Amino acid sequence: MSALVGNTFLYFQLGNSETISDDTRHTIYLVLGGFSVAGLLSFVLLKPNETPLDECEIDEQSAWQPIKDGMRFAVSPNMGLLYGAFIFTGLSLNFWSSVYIVIIGNVFPKRNYLALAGICVGIGQVSSGFVWSVLTYKIGRKGVLMCTTLVYCIALTLVYLAFPSDAATTAEVRAQGVPIIASNIYLSLFIALLIGLGDGGFNVTIYATLGQLWEETPAPAFAVFKFVQGMLATVAFLYCGVLLLPYQLLILALTCVTGSFCFLILDYKCARQAEYEELPDRRDLDRRDVSGNNQFYEELEQPLLQGDG
Repeated sequence: MSALVGNTFLYFQLGNSETISDDTRHTIYLVLGGFSVAGLLSFVLLKPNETPLDECEIDEQSAWQPIKDGMRFAVSPNMGLLYGAFIFTGLSLNFWSSVYIVIIGNVFPKRNYLALAGICVGIGQVSSGFVWSVLTYKIGRKGVLMCTTLVYCIALTLVYLAFPSDAATTAEVRAQGVPIIASNIYLSLFIALLIGLGDGGFNVTIYATLGQLWEETPAPAFAVFKFVQGMLATVAFLYCGVLLLPYQLLILALTCVTGSFCFLILDYKCARQAEYEELPDRRDLDRRDVSGNNQFYEELEQPLLQGDG
């Protein structure tokens, strides 16, 4: 939602100009920075904890417990299978928030196209929660994940075809490379919509999975997810200005497919475990077999004893 609202403000501020004046730049920084500070200060208005401090059992062990829980979750087998999806979401976060905007700015002269691309990404992310949630009831979580992977890979393919290879690394001048197909703003906005839809679908799937697997203790699981996502977004930000666009797209495609494959393995593993837990205990089955056999022999011997009598 922030991408949608913030870029709508940018669209009206930038207008149809091909350059961004100092006054416009200052206005954008002041307004967006003011909203950021207001958001941080809003935490002060939250209702404080009514439990007195002397009633809280605070010691060194309890203070370190969240860190220990996070480390324990980080090395668990199930969390390890989710690392592929975590890594992809971090790389994708950097791609749609910085790389794709730079590509639009280096290919098209009008500055308000930057805001339009951000608006389309925001629309895709907002609508992804509704679209993928509805499809989950029809095709299941595995089907949604495969559709999300397909949508994102289609978006990456269109980016490769529609933009030159130096579109993400050009600093001062327009991109000089020649794309495979002619670039146009309508195709670029459609790609932005697909990127937002695919990225939002991955995040919705991860949120649902973490909430289901660690229902009783979700905080450490989400902490590990956000830590890995933030670290990979930082790494991607460091190389996005020097690595040519095709190589960045290749990294995104490989991590997207790998993350989906690891997620499917985890889903299969959890399904098998759930089926195993639903089976009755083996010892109970053995006891039922023994008692059933004893009852059979008793019924068989009863007529024989009556005949002998």
